[in-house]
Amino acid sequence: MDTNSPQATKKCPYCAQEIHVDAVKCRFCGEWVTQQSAQPVAAPLPMPPGGTVPGLDPYQMMMVYEQGFDLNRIPAAQREEFKKHTILETFSVGGAIVLHFLTLGIFTMIFMGLKHSKLPRVRSDDFRAGRAIGFLFIPFFNFYWIFVFWLRLADRINFQFRLRNLPPPVTRGLVLAAVIVGIIPYVGLVSWLILYPIMISEIQGACNLLATGGARN
Repeated sequence: MDTNSPQATKKCPYCAQEIHVDAVKCRFCGEWVTQQSAQPVAAPLPMPPGGTVPGLDPYQMMMVYEQGFDLNRIPAAQREEFKKHTILETFSVGGAIVLHFLTLGIFTMIFMGLKHSKLPRVRSDDFRAGRAIGFLFIPFFNFYWIFVFWLRLADRINFQFRLRNLPPPVTRGLVLAAVIVGIIPYVGLVSWLILYPIMISEIQGACNLLATGGARN
């Protein structure tokens, strides 16, 4: 286009009227059209994947579930991303305990294991349900994995409440005690009859709050 020609025109970006190509202000709507030459605003960057937070090194990320970790060190936008869970349905706490007894704990392992896939991945070593449940069936290794299974579930649920400025609902010490006592021959029956039902009650009660929106910030 010959910009020196008096007939050379362009459309006003505001009112779509034809104006001279060199015009700096539209004679129809009065808007300054030279503002369009300003540099476009960069689109926001996507949130980094789980296990990566700007300003935190890998060691600091491994400490993110600790009670004393300052959540203000995580950018506000990413804290909102970490709140996005898929625990959308409630389940009777009493029903979960009854099924724990009726299935000799099998229901508990599967039902609670599935929750690992419904919680957002925060740390790089957070795992999903398939790994959570599957590793429990590996002989000998499962003596270690059962600790990881339950303690990480407690940490991930408590983290959801801490993000909402609410007290953690799952007693980590109780979870640890239930697992330790539970793997001791004969004595483990006490854990199965007493400690596990209490732990189930705390975890499922917390999940019900997340599902109903009762845990809000």
